[in-house]
Amino acid sequence: MAGRLGIWRHLLVLLAVGLCAVLARFGLIGAGNHEERFEAKQISVLRSGDEGLRIREVVDQDFGSQRRHGYERTIPNDFGVPTDVTATSPNANADIGTEAVFLGSQRATRIRLGDPHTTYQNQHRYVLSYTLPDANLTSRHLDLDIIDAGEKFETGRFEVILSGLVLDHPSCHVGTANTVGNCELVADGADYRAVFTPLHKGDGVTIEGDIVAYSTPVLPAEPPLPKYRPDHRRQLMLAMIPLGLGAAIGVFLIARRRGRNEVFSGGPAEAAYGVPASGGLPPPMPTSLVSDAKLKRLATTEFVPPRGIDPWQGSVLLRERIDDETVAAWFSALVASEAITLRQDGRDVVIGIGRRFGELDPSNAALVHQFMQGRLELKLGTYDPQFAEAWGAVKEQQGAAIIASGWWKRRPPQPDESPASNPFTAIVILIVIFFVIGGSIASAAFGIVRSLPVAIAFGVIVPGFVAYLVYATLLPVRSAPGSSAALLTESFRRFLDASEGSHVEWAWQHGLLREYSAWAVALGAAEAWGRALRHSNVPPQDQYYATPLLVASMHSSFSSSHTAPSSSSGGGGGSSGSW
Repeated sequence: MAGRLGIWRHLLVLLAVGLCAVLARFGLIGAGNHEERFEAKQISVLRSGDEGLRIREVVDQDFGSQRRHGYERTIPNDFGVPTDVTATSPNANADIGTEAVFLGSQRATRIRLGDPHTTYQNQHRYVLSYTLPDANLTSRHLDLDIIDAGEKFETGRFEVILSGLVLDHPSCHVGTANTVGNCELVADGADYRAVFTPLHKGDGVTIEGDIVAYSTPVLPAEPPLPKYRPDHRRQLMLAMIPLGLGAAIGVFLIARRRGRNEVFSGGPAEAAYGVPASGGLPPPMPTSLVSDAKLKRLATTEFVPPRGIDPWQGSVLLRERIDDETVAAWFSALVASEAITLRQDGRDVVIGIGRRFGELDPSNAALVHQFMQGRLELKLGTYDPQFAEAWGAVKEQQGAAIIASGWWKRRPPQPDESPASNPFTAIVILIVIFFVIGGSIASAAFGIVRSLPVAIAFGVIVPGFVAYLVYATLLPVRSAPGSSAALLTESFRRFLDASEGSHVEWAWQHGLLREYSAWAVALGAAEAWGRALRHSNVPPQDQYYATPLLVASMHSSFSSSHTAPSSSSGGGGGSSGSW
């Protein structure tokens, strides 16, 4: 019966919960929004030989929420191409890559630390050392750009230490290009030091002074590692699982409760055969509410189809859907009533007008005229516009009949008009739109859900929404007459599904083989009924009475005749930062 939950529905809900947990584990949600910046830099400048300077940069870089390969430094070649380049990192890849570039019209060397195939987020330390071989110290004047103006990020604490030179009139300049002053290069024992807290984005730093003597250069100790932000990704991942499951279970329980069916109170017989009284009859039978699962347990086994119900209606009663299968059931019933004929022509099916076509009611006769279009025979297997139009008209007519039936108190089945009517397809479409078509939108959305409160809401809403899609099948509510009709239909389906050759022979002997075959198609028991037919003693010349089964066995011919073919087309100094 409809309302049965295939395992794929539960798996989709678990997949949604798992995806939220994975997004949290990799920091795509809930990791916080952090701007990219330099937390601290310590730049040590040491005399190296008569003309050179040895530079060591201790850089604490925060990539924030961005994914970066590593630290990048571009150095002008006015003091020579940097040599003896070394690099280390306690918590990131520090492989060295160098290349010649231009800063405007000036030649420069770009140093990149990291692996082109590896990216990082959050905080990391890099220690980069290199020698400027031609600093022209014999000129007795030092003029060194520590960092050029135009720096991309702010630096929380920027420290410059000069060792190995004794200067007269030491000076410091910080700011945009050609700025003079605004800082001091202060003697600190045998060294000189300048500190900026912070060094603003875009500011450059230059130190200068007259060299009056040399001293022994001393490399200062590296500053301690900064306090890193706590990483709560694992905890958030673990929290996403109960949050998502709780939301999904809540939706499931609500859907199951709201989708309880009305049945006539009593046992299986009352539920299946009870009829509410009206007018001067005795008071109506009492009713109660039961779940789909309990309703299914009230079904028995019946050897005759329910009275006053067409096979396609039985399909809707059990599946709670109006789709191609219900239209196929309508065709099988027309074959059973001999209003139309079916015969197999190779791999295709041929429809003709039957000997009892004149007995059809006007609405069904009009639909047959719509797809036959005056033709004596219609061969299925290729797309036919008139057939496709009539197929859709049958769905619409079935939808109107179901609404008028009174079998549902809430959410009666509607004709399927688009792929999105299937919950599984709808979820796939949402995923495609979110991750493929809307890549930029997805990126912006992830930026929003990096906030912890929003991420928690995300972990509740997404599984809850997916659960609503997959458990919506529980929401339709049958009326008591609808439950009665469904029980009788399910009971007959069980008979067809468990039928044996003797049952088929009985139907043949009583002139019911056509009718029962049509019901087998409608209720998804065509394979079982056909197998019983093959094991029966029905003479081969009389097995044509089971031709309604062709509707199921030649499903592809029907499908290709009402589904338009798809079309396709194709055709054919310096600066620092991260990379």
